Amino acid sequence: MSRQFRIALLIEALLIVGILGLGLIFWHVVCDETMKTCFKSDSPASMLGFLLLSIIRPLFFSPLGQAAYIAGDSFGLWLGTLLTALGAALSSMLLYFPGHLIGKKVVRPWLSANLPSTWRLIRTQDYKLIFISRWIPIFPFDICSLIFGVADFHARQVFLFSFLGCIPEVYIFASLGAGAGNGLVYVGIKTLSIAAALTTLPLIAYEFMMRKKGSGLWIATKKVYYELVYEARVNNDITRNAVYSADKIPIVLLYGFFSSRKTLAVMEKLLTHEGYDVMSFNLGGSLGVFFTRGIPETAEFIDRKIQRQMKRYGFKKVHVVAHSKGGLVALWWLLRLGGSKYCDKIITMGTPFKGTWLTYLAIFTPLGFFWKDVWQMRPGCSFLKQLHESEVPDNLQIHCLYSREDKVAVDQAGVFSFPGKVDGIPMHHLSHFQFLARRDVAATIANLLKEEPLQDVTDIVEKRAPRSSAPSLLKDSEIDSQKSVG
Repeated sequence: MSRQFRIALLIEALLIVGILGLGLIFWHVVCDETMKTCFKSDSPASMLGFLLLSIIRPLFFSPLGQAAYIAGDSFGLWLGTLLTALGAALSSMLLYFPGHLIGKKVVRPWLSANLPSTWRLIRTQDYKLIFISRWIPIFPFDICSLIFGVADFHARQVFLFSFLGCIPEVYIFASLGAGAGNGLVYVGIKTLSIAAALTTLPLIAYEFMMRKKGSGLWIATKKVYYELVYEARVNNDITRNAVYSADKIPIVLLYGFFSSRKTLAVMEKLLTHEGYDVMSFNLGGSLGVFFTRGIPETAEFIDRKIQRQMKRYGFKKVHVVAHSKGGLVALWWLLRLGGSKYCDKIITMGTPFKGTWLTYLAIFTPLGFFWKDVWQMRPGCSFLKQLHESEVPDNLQIHCLYSREDKVAVDQAGVFSFPGKVDGIPMHHLSHFQFLARRDVAATIANLLKEEPLQDVTDIVEKRAPRSSAPSLLKDSEIDSQKSVG
């Protein structure tokens, strides 16, 4: 059993034990080991107490059906169903908003740049997806709420359609808790069926009309499927560029965590327009597409690839431009694997040299069992310590583009710490993913790759990319037109 697996298992166990411990304290101290003590009557105080318990229910890994059973036992079938559905909608918000914070800063920019059809499906069909997931109990209620937040669904839709969609499941468990007789259950099911028909039939009719217009859920889902298939099978294939010149120093572009070569499409175009030969590689990982491989092993892979390309085309060295995690891969290759023999300039963009707190979001989930790289990007981890303890060769120039608006590598966290040999270049008008789609970034990179002395770089940046009047992003149409590049 690997050390990573053991640590992840220990973290998961401690989280579960801690949450269960809080639940047991609540059960023994507050409820005196019976829910009848907590909810003695139909008083407003009891109902408010139940709603508060429903909101924090996900923290105790308690299923929605259990809450419905308690409500049916304490408040009766109909009132119990209503209170549980309202509590479920409120608890979905508890999980939605933390996920939404993550999604807004990281996932939304990535989805809109990499999977535009998937992004359009989420933004236009989210209420249907929410309603369907709530109607089908095999979709875990609380996990879906978190996913809705990460995927940046609309909060109002999540609340409303969580309330409506969970009513059938809640009603069944509430009837068990209420001990309702056969006659009452029959009347309730019939009423519920009528209500369900009144709720779903308009949605079905609306979906039918939208399908005729070419924008329904089914059509959007098919577009997402074809987009994912294309991403996995076609888009990451390395394009053989037969026009590399032995007289030029090519640029090797490296992308970041859970991204693909598709994210480099705009930057490849911009740097090519500046007159450079540009190459990039599929770095592999999840699904063979999204970059989640370990950093040292990826650096070894890059070393083999670059040497093979040098032999094939006859150039003697390369320059490296790397985004986010790709900068860690490049520095490890240069400082630990001898890559500085073939490269004397590297430019990083938004690279978390001091680690990023976002890695803990993966470590505290089952993803921590499988992804080595999230452990290697923890603040203060042994990998980063080894990287910063490495000696920088005299011939190597390191330029780090960083920004206060970058939520992954915040401000100076995006600068490699090695006094006197690293040039930090502030570009505070940029967020993390904007480094990959800006003309001013490409112009800055082009200037840094020229032969000006290192001490003149700041003057160049000030002239070419003034922070007081930052150029705008490429238009969405321009970016989308590059999706199939490389």
